[in-house]
Amino acid sequence: MNILPKKTTTIYWSYGNEYQIRAEEPVPVIQNYFKNKDPDEYEYIRCPSFREHYKNTFGLKSPFEFDLTWDGDSASTNLRNQAFYDEIFYVRNWKSRNASLFYKYFFITDEPLEMEYISSSLENNDFNKYAYLVNGKFDIGKYVRPLDCAFHTRGDKFRVDEGDIYAYVRFKTDNKIEFKEFLWNDDIQRSTLGQTITAHRKWNYKPLQWFYDKQARMKMHERTLKLVKQSLL
Repeated sequence: MNILPKKTTTIYWSYGNEYQIRAEEPVPVIQNYFKNKDPDEYEYIRCPSFREHYKNTFGLKSPFEFDLTWDGDSASTNLRNQAFYDEIFYVRNWKSRNASLFYKYFFITDEPLEMEYISSSLENNDFNKYAYLVNGKFDIGKYVRPLDCAFHTRGDKFRVDEGDIYAYVRFKTDNKIEFKEFLWNDDIQRSTLGQTITAHRKWNYKPLQWFYDKQARMKMHERTLKLVKQSLL
């Protein structure tokens, strides 16, 4: 019996600003987690249920170290200057300690493909010690936008180290994943500006299909993908 080769899905990725040089390609979760572990001490590595759960799941690494101290309605950092703080950090709600780090990983593919953005539950690092990620999902073959590292801190302190895997991305396909990096540039930046259609909103959240339909009308996916393929590294 002939065995057909496994299909491959290509995912184009980048980091959406001038710090791209610091960003690393997503790492496969299972291989990364167990690389220095004895399989006899972690027998669940052989469990099909475990492996199926983390299939096509990859870790995103923090490009920077960053710390934060909350003090009532203010926050400060010891590791960075004010200009960097203003550029990369945004408070969403002071009371709930909900904030964002603008870690602008960006993924796009040729065909519809749902991507889940989930907590890095296997990682023992400072990000998970001090915070928990706001999870989500969308179709990277329909919706053009960078990711946002939104989180709640567990207390008044926060820290993330450079290289911490702060989030996982899981691609809902049985195909093998192939990543191809492209150079972020001004043309791609302008092409993705349509994601701001929710700017200045106040409790008028829309379903994902609304975003898909709006971007489809403007051919955002097609226009952006064309530019991406012209900028492969």
